[in-house]
Amino acid sequence: MPAPLHTLAPTSLTLDGLRYTLTPDTRRRVVVEVRLSDADTQGALPHTDRVDLVSHKARLRFAGELADAFARQRRDLYGHLTCLLDAAERAAARPSPAPAPLSEARRAAAEAALARPDLLDAAAEALALVGEDRVKRLAYLVATSRLLARPLSALLLAPSGCGKSSLLDALERALPEGEVLYLSRLSGQALFYAGPDALRHKLVLIDEQAGASEADYSLRTLQSKGYLSLRLPSRGPVRVEGPISLMSGTTSSDLNPENLSRCLELCLDDSPAQTRRIQAAQRRAWAGEDDAPASAAQAALRDAQRLLEPLTVRLPFARRLRFPACTPHDRRGSQKLLGLVAAHALLHQRQRGRDPQGRLLAEPRDYAAVHALVRADLGREAVGLSGRAARAARALEQGGPLTRRELAQAQGWSYNTAKRALAELEAGELCARCEAGPPARYRLLDAGLLGLGPAAELLDPAALD
Repeated sequence: MPAPLHTLAPTSLTLDGLRYTLTPDTRRRVVVEVRLSDADTQGALPHTDRVDLVSHKARLRFAGELADAFARQRRDLYGHLTCLLDAAERAAARPSPAPAPLSEARRAAAEAALARPDLLDAAAEALALVGEDRVKRLAYLVATSRLLARPLSALLLAPSGCGKSSLLDALERALPEGEVLYLSRLSGQALFYAGPDALRHKLVLIDEQAGASEADYSLRTLQSKGYLSLRLPSRGPVRVEGPISLMSGTTSSDLNPENLSRCLELCLDDSPAQTRRIQAAQRRAWAGEDDAPASAAQAALRDAQRLLEPLTVRLPFARRLRFPACTPHDRRGSQKLLGLVAAHALLHQRQRGRDPQGRLLAEPRDYAAVHALVRADLGREAVGLSGRAARAARALEQGGPLTRRELAQAQGWSYNTAKRALAELEAGELCARCEAGPPARYRLLDAGLLGLGPAAELLDPAALD
């Protein structure tokens, strides 16, 4: 069966004094340029057109145009086009060249990085981002989880200008070439034509979540089932193997709940203190005093990712763990917690044991590291709050009744941001006006519902010792 046109490889072919150059263009057509190959005629204008080479009628028509342009037999030129299509399909079917093997020195540096007990801290530092200590670690674990049978996905939530793209760029640099796919936009059917193994255990980064809105269904299917399948009349069955780890950013709090339930929600720091830290780093960079980690350390950690094996991870203590069970949302929340623990163990696989079946054994210290990262967000995860609303709830719990303007001032927000956060809490019956105003004051109704009380506590890591 012929390959989809937009997956054909760029191809050049010289036949009977004519040079054909094929360039993929759209799903149904490719650009074909034909010129005389004789040295004395290189200045002659080529004949260029967009052609559906898979179509017999389109090839026949284009062959007729070429016959008129170059005074050749149409049947010969039709044969040329068939050879061109075959060459482009063969080129597209060739597997990508394997990366060059690591030198002894690079392998030794990578092995040393994998032996570090503070490996996650070192990886977070190598991302070279100011602040965001917690988010950097969680994002790196999500990237590492691509090697698991059920990888994790994440959505970066923050207002514009908070550094979502910077974090995605840093993650792309932190992984080996070929392990990450960075996209600006994803069309509805693009993943079905990616190739049978092009997405297997890859990290897919999408700059803005809105750029993947057309492919929501295929992304959700790939995340849940681990593969995509499609049947086309012209090609028969198509199957694209996963699984994938997906990460994107957004400024919107009005997102598809089906997408949110499959992703960790990572809220970037938009506080004035973080803004001052970023501004200080900008001044250091312009003064020539950039304190980014050395490229050697970054390269060693990138090579360390190449040495990680896609192992099955077993959590011997899993039965003893606890997670809130307030809503159906918590069913996937519990799975995310367990996936993070498995990803932490997988990252430290050189420091972990194996069971008789060869499965990697996670240890209580893996749970302790994840517990420290996720405990702060447990409350809002339990009731499906946005990060903005969760911060407003904690401000009300700690500071008592507040007006919208007082909340905005305390959080470093605009008035409208505080207004939207309080409206979300009111809609969920988590806060209420205690004074009619003006200005109206708002109070928190039940801190326990947000995980601020003991009802939603995770198991203390000390209990596993």
